[in-house]
Amino acid sequence: MTETMLPADLAIDLRQLVMTIANTVDLVGVDDVMHGRRVGMLAREMAIRMGWSEADQLILYDAGLLHDCGVSSTRVHHRLVVDLEWDGAEEHCIRGDELLANFQPLAHLAPIIRYHHSAWEWLVTQSLPGDTARFANLIYLADRIDVLAAPYHADQSVLSHADEIRARLASARGRLFSPELVDAFELISQEEAFWLALQPEWVQQYQVEMESHGDLKMIGWSEFKQCATIFSRIIDAKSPYTEQHSQGVARLSRHLAERLGLDPITCEKIEVAGLLHDIGKLQIPDEIIEGESALTAHEFDIMKSHSYGTLQVLKRLHAIAEIARWASLHHETPDGHGYPFHIGGVALPIEARIINVADIFQALAQDRPYRKSMTPDQILAILQERADLGRADPGVVRLVADDLAECHRIAICLE
Repeated sequence: MTETMLPADLAIDLRQLVMTIANTVDLVGVDDVMHGRRVGMLAREMAIRMGWSEADQLILYDAGLLHDCGVSSTRVHHRLVVDLEWDGAEEHCIRGDELLANFQPLAHLAPIIRYHHSAWEWLVTQSLPGDTARFANLIYLADRIDVLAAPYHADQSVLSHADEIRARLASARGRLFSPELVDAFELISQEEAFWLALQPEWVQQYQVEMESHGDLKMIGWSEFKQCATIFSRIIDAKSPYTEQHSQGVARLSRHLAERLGLDPITCEKIEVAGLLHDIGKLQIPDEIIEGESALTAHEFDIMKSHSYGTLQVLKRLHAIAEIARWASLHHETPDGHGYPFHIGGVALPIEARIINVADIFQALAQDRPYRKSMTPDQILAILQERADLGRADPGVVRLVADDLAECHRIAICLE
């Protein structure tokens, strides 16, 4: 294999990246895709009113945006936005910590995320570094404020329920939440503006304003690729049946691109596109992903939305527009009958054609609720049939046929 070459001129705005991760995580909410953004806003606004430093305010905003990065299941998300506290909440905190701890640009958020569902009465008995305890507890409080207020956003009746929400949270003063934070919340939330700001249009406006905040930091390709791996781990945790799917697609896509003779930088980019291709699937309900029978027409329509969702999430990162396009086209076919754009013929780039074949190969090589994994020969027969029908690129399928055993090894992530 040739020595890896990097897109040296690529630079990613770290704030744009944080927003992209936040939007990815919020997809899991399905019907409410602003929970993380509201938590970040609430935490930052409370920090401002309490006179905390601007640096602390930004840390809390980012921690709020990403606090649920350990959640990929729509079932788990439903529990998180219904109950004030519940057994098992810590699991996603641990996973979120693990996802960010080794990613240097965001590692400072990992301890906050680790403890954002920990009771204050326990936190104060621990020897946690710096401001971890109070930051984590503020995220917990902001998170529960949003959970209690969320049912009233649609009919704009939250003001009528503000006293009820304050009383519910005050009952956990000193146990779940720091007395200092509860007292500040009770004072600040007397203002109608505190609650009105939670409406979707104002949350979106707040996010736009935060994206242009003056804390500009840039990261390079190596760090972005590491972050793409974090994305893939969030995506693949959606279901035990999709474990390592994105990584398998990425590895196989790169292998096929190299065998096709694409240049090293394109091979790097296509690998990252493979890691990111299923971001939109986070918004698909678990019941559809793990269904044991054929999808109904309605369920298939919902499933078709995921590749469009991938584009909408990734388009925020202007520096990777090309990668985002390849990733979003992974269900397009040469005959133009794929989805969601019906792009075919010469308009369908070879990079997307490669990811399409790699995606099908890897999925067929894994167990699914409705079937067992297929053998390499069975997979190849399906790919060849698709190529004959114009549903897969025949040249890419020939590459698979010429290197079948190695493609299978790579697809299932065997060392």
